[in-house]
Amino acid sequence: MEKDLFDSRTVIVNTSATNTKYQMSCDTANGFMHCYHLFPGIDLAYSTFQASTCNMRSKAMPNILEIAYCRTGRFECEYKHGFITYLGEGDFAVSLLSPEREPPEFPIGYYDGVAFIIDLDITGLIFENIVEDVSISLKELIDKFCVGHCCSVIKTPPNLRHVFQEICEVRDTVPMGYLRLKVLESLFLLSQMLPQENFETAAYYSANQIKKVKALKCELANQLDSRETLKSMADRYGMSLTALKDCFKAVYGKPIHAFQREYKMQAATKLLVTTKMSIAEIAGMVGYENPNKFSTAFKEIIGQSPSEYRKSRN
Repeated sequence: MEKDLFDSRTVIVNTSATNTKYQMSCDTANGFMHCYHLFPGIDLAYSTFQASTCNMRSKAMPNILEIAYCRTGRFECEYKHGFITYLGEGDFAVSLLSPEREPPEFPIGYYDGVAFIIDLDITGLIFENIVEDVSISLKELIDKFCVGHCCSVIKTPPNLRHVFQEICEVRDTVPMGYLRLKVLESLFLLSQMLPQENFETAAYYSANQIKKVKALKCELANQLDSRETLKSMADRYGMSLTALKDCFKAVYGKPIHAFQREYKMQAATKLLVTTKMSIAEIAGMVGYENPNKFSTAFKEIIGQSPSEYRKSRN
């Protein structure tokens, strides 16, 4: 694929006849995409981001079909104008590339996955003559997965997930012939999937709902000692309790209380290492009146008691 597929600030790290590695324009220097040129018009891209946002592209490319699989992390996808969905661990997404309303986000700060990037101007709508008697109708894939030119995020069925995982596992050795076979296998399995109404698709949410949930997450991160009820949070943000809980989990991959609990324990680990505060004082800082309950929760999440953790880091 040509470099102009990406934002103009994207940098080519290295390139050869068979592959190109890019450093993407992110809010950190830790966004990379390594593309392998497998067939004319078809690249396989390994993507690794330790970032919150990324400038992926700046113009519509309706003749570029992208099929992405998330190994770990979360990726924000615009479902259609004004509505957003999320690609999470074990999901795959199918979309025709269009400019994002805003730069896409990685809500939990990282994303790792693979993607097939297919230039329909080169492949045509029927991908054929690669293996005898095997052809893949890319038009049928688009009609099936990209209804209304929307991005579909789908729970990956076991047989297809197994193939995606095999692709992920060879990223450091990358035998080109093997990758070509796995891409063909994936496209064949996608072509055999049942009609869209039988897919387990991810829910989508309005940009306004997403904005409220992100604001709530910032509140939770900045007010570790908060004991506000979920109902109170929902009322303050003008959302139903169900909508708030569902939308938060879609964005961050965890229920509100689980996210809040883990965030508190991560904050506590920093206090244990960087301060001389007592464990009781740290418990209070992160919203626990009872140090024993704090220690129990800390060990469940971190795997060591607070005192053991502090001792192991000193």
